[in-house]
Amino acid sequence: MPLTPVDVNDAALKATHHYRQQRRNVVTLYTLALLAMVVLFGWQLHEQYQQEIQAAESRTTARANVVTEWAKGVFAQSGQALFGLSELMAIDAMAEVRNPLLLPQALNNLIAYVPMINEIGVLDREGRVLASGSGQWMAQGDVSDTPFFNAFQHSDEQELVTPLYGSESEQTYYLYHGRRLHVPTDELAEWVVARIAPTVFIDSLEEINGYDGESIALVDANLKLIARHPSVSESFSIGRQIDSPETDEWLARGEPMWSTTMRSPIDGRERLFRVQRVGEYPMLAVVGIDLHGLLAGWRQRALILLAVMVVIALLGAWGTRHYLSRLALTDQLRQRIEEREQARAEAQIAAAAFQTHLGILITDAHGEILKANQTFTRITGYSEAEVVGKNPRLFSAGHHNAAFYRQLWKSLVKTGNWEGEIWNQRKNGELFPEWLTVSAIHSSSGELTHYVATMNDISERKAAEQEIHQLAFYDPLTGLANRQLFMDRMEAALKELRRHQRCGALLLIDIDNFKQINDTLGHVSGDRLLQTIARRLGQMLRDTDTLARLGSDEFAILIEGEASSPMQTSQLAERVAHKLQATLCTPIMLGEESVTVTGSVGIALMTNSEYGADDYLQQVDMALFQAKRSGRHHVCFFDPAMQASLLAHVKLETDLYQAQAKQQWLLYYQPQVDHHGKVFGVEALLRWEHPERGLVSPDAFIPLLESTGLINAVGEWVLETACHQLVHWAQHPQFRELTLSVNISPAQFRDEGFLRRVEAVFARTQVPLQRLKLEVTESLFVEARDDARDKMLALKAQGVRFSLDDFGTGYSSLAYLAQLPLDQLKIDQSFVQQILVSQANAAIVESTIALAESLDLEVIAEGVETQAQQAWLLAHDCRAYQGFLYGRPVAASVFETQLLGGIAS
Repeated sequence: MPLTPVDVNDAALKATHHYRQQRRNVVTLYTLALLAMVVLFGWQLHEQYQQEIQAAESRTTARANVVTEWAKGVFAQSGQALFGLSELMAIDAMAEVRNPLLLPQALNNLIAYVPMINEIGVLDREGRVLASGSGQWMAQGDVSDTPFFNAFQHSDEQELVTPLYGSESEQTYYLYHGRRLHVPTDELAEWVVARIAPTVFIDSLEEINGYDGESIALVDANLKLIARHPSVSESFSIGRQIDSPETDEWLARGEPMWSTTMRSPIDGRERLFRVQRVGEYPMLAVVGIDLHGLLAGWRQRALILLAVMVVIALLGAWGTRHYLSRLALTDQLRQRIEEREQARAEAQIAAAAFQTHLGILITDAHGEILKANQTFTRITGYSEAEVVGKNPRLFSAGHHNAAFYRQLWKSLVKTGNWEGEIWNQRKNGELFPEWLTVSAIHSSSGELTHYVATMNDISERKAAEQEIHQLAFYDPLTGLANRQLFMDRMEAALKELRRHQRCGALLLIDIDNFKQINDTLGHVSGDRLLQTIARRLGQMLRDTDTLARLGSDEFAILIEGEASSPMQTSQLAERVAHKLQATLCTPIMLGEESVTVTGSVGIALMTNSEYGADDYLQQVDMALFQAKRSGRHHVCFFDPAMQASLLAHVKLETDLYQAQAKQQWLLYYQPQVDHHGKVFGVEALLRWEHPERGLVSPDAFIPLLESTGLINAVGEWVLETACHQLVHWAQHPQFRELTLSVNISPAQFRDEGFLRRVEAVFARTQVPLQRLKLEVTESLFVEARDDARDKMLALKAQGVRFSLDDFGTGYSSLAYLAQLPLDQLKIDQSFVQQILVSQANAAIVESTIALAESLDLEVIAEGVETQAQQAWLLAHDCRAYQGFLYGRPVAASVFETQLLGGIAS
């Protein structure tokens, strides 16, 4: 009886199952043997590691004991010296020792006999120095406000050793060992105190022959470094605070000793430390061994064992592979025998139209592959021999879930066919989309016999669709979302905000000084920099956050639905902002150049569902502007007051152009007087008469004039108006001796046409230049100092005088004072108003007056408001003043009336 295709398939299934079971058994046995070897070798390495650590701990313990006993000896010697001194002073028969003339000599001799003592002194209970060995404390006289005396004063102990305290007079650190005196109550002496310099411990530690990689240190109870061998770097000097939370916890527990492994806070090396208290003294002995050097031998043995393990594993793999090859050969012989039986069954399969432009796959009723054409091979990379007998699940890419396949088979069973798009996997692992059609084939009796699947590779069509989508919604340089996609995400986030009453945050990052990188390194390097920044920012964010590139060097981040509390959302946004700033500060290599960039961050909280995406973008842009204006590399949150301020700023700037067009400027004059109260000059001050706001303060519109470039035109008007006024006064006997000071903006002075315009004003007005004084500020000389000096010399040659305004508030430098053709220094009112209440400001003003006198410069103080201020200035040789005490800025006509009235009276 001939075998049917079903019988052949059943026999093949059983044989294949037996072959696969044998393969699994062999692989399982090899895996278990390999695992046992790894466990054995790992246990051996662990035991050796523990032995190395235990030996190192014994060594550090012994070394710590030696250092501890030696440190105790130092304090024992100083304590013996203090004890002897206290006993000597307590003996009435030795009263001559307490003689004020003999006691310092006795203390000095004691310092010579006990070399570890740097200074020794006798103090009374109020902290007054009665005597000292080297005389350093005696020169100080009173140490009651020093930290070490406060420690003695608040202690009930007979003998006390302090932690490390700094000496302000000597700019160094000392340990203080004190002993309370037992003297009659009528005696003043209370304490004898020895000062021990850390160099005693440093020198002794340097004499210790340490092991390679070993460190020995002494620190006080407050974790300040006293001494260390090997010596520390300049960045971690003696007295430096050591940041070690683990040591703080051990100190709090009160344990006498402690061993731990951690990174050294001094040199950053991983060490095994032994920490031990030095008796009852406020000092710790710390001995450490470099783990890298300690475990060098262990690592070498580990590498050897690893190499042996790899060799054994390779030999086992070779033997396993050889055995599996024999099994495979046996299975191939079996398959060849079965192929003759399968040939008769395969003859019944229709092959019409099999080789077409579509990939075709035929399976039996159980889903095992029977036949595939050449197009299928071209699409998937699998040959027919590789797929026959296997299930189509072989090509599954895991892209679709189980529900998708259940729906596919449900449709196939119900209708006999299924058609749709599906993602599968080629032989090389590449995923690809295909259009798949599956049809069920039934026999004449209606029995299901085969399935026929046709497939068409649609990768090119999908790639074209993806490219269109990428161009529409993603930035081509960085691959991040573009403005369009970011706005869509924002709209979706706002809908979630309204629906679930949750908060979100919007961050806007601008790379500081990015244009300079483009200009110096080129646009190619600039593009690489942006790509690196985009990658770094993306690594710091969650998958739920949206990162987009909105402009050249502007990145936006959307944090969605994190919390319902604005406070929590703001805290999260601030943490994210600082984390992003930190990752930006890491240097970036562009070719051979290392570039470090910073970023300014603006943040707007999305808490109000009434605002739209454009509103929040405007808010975060305002916050970014504020962060950049604060000096860059700042983080700034949006504040509604910020929006109001910006709108007011824009409105003021618009009104400023109208002021220039309608000539809404006024020039006011404030008198300058000498020490007799006589007016010898005036300062011209610009005012803006706004039609709605009235007189606007110069502090509000002068910066706008400079930023908009209107300062040149307005400044020229101020100078020409002042010159006309000076010409007018020159014709009046009561005003002809007045000098007139005019402020010149640094932006105005740096303009290339400044000299030409000023000389044109002089020519038009015919002003007496010897009565004209131009006031400049220190910021003028920060850049292009030589250019400013040349212009000043050119005007100086025509008779114009120069006054340095606001001296001391900007970039004061004696160098430019000596080089520039100045005639006068003007002391800023911020110093003048504090001279009676601030010693520092008084010292600055006094120094400025002395400096002006030494440089043969006139000096005038502005902002004088009280007679007491004027009296102080006069007492310190300042004889010219300006301020409300003598008159406020007024129009020219009012000033003339006031001056004439003062002369008449």
